[in-house]
Amino acid sequence: MIEKPRRGQLWKCPECGREFAKRKQWHSCAVKGLDEHFRGRDPHLRGVFEVLLSKLRKIGPVKVDPVKTSINLTASRHFGAVTVRGNYLRVGFYAPKRIIDPRIVHFERLGPDRFGHSVVLESVADVDEQLMAWFAAAFAMRA
Repeated sequence: MIEKPRRGQLWKCPECGREFAKRKQWHSCAVKGLDEHFRGRDPHLRGVFEVLLSKLRKIGPVKVDPVKTSINLTASRHFGAVTVRGNYLRVGFYAPKRIIDPRIVHFERLGPDRFGHSVVLESVADVDEQLMAWFAAAFAMRA
């Protein structure tokens, strides 16, 4: 029998060992190592990712959860993700309202006060104050 997590406690999938806020939350158990995401890609992208991660950890505790198709960013819940492309990172995050900005390459309405947004990061310079403000808002939504 799978034990129900107490409030604030994460449920751990018995198959893959990943943790989730909801008991039996839908997910794929297909995991992929972090290094595998960067294998065969432009080498500087790992540095861009590490700078992003370092700045995110100044906002609060962040867990990196690499799965088959993306690198999920979680705290008590999922708040963002990174997809490694050939010569850029596509970074997604949540916001309580739609953000209108030329850097936003995609957005999706996920609920009345929840929007997913994506930006492209090509260099460390792209990990700027504006991006980190968006991530700070996404991090605050995770609770």
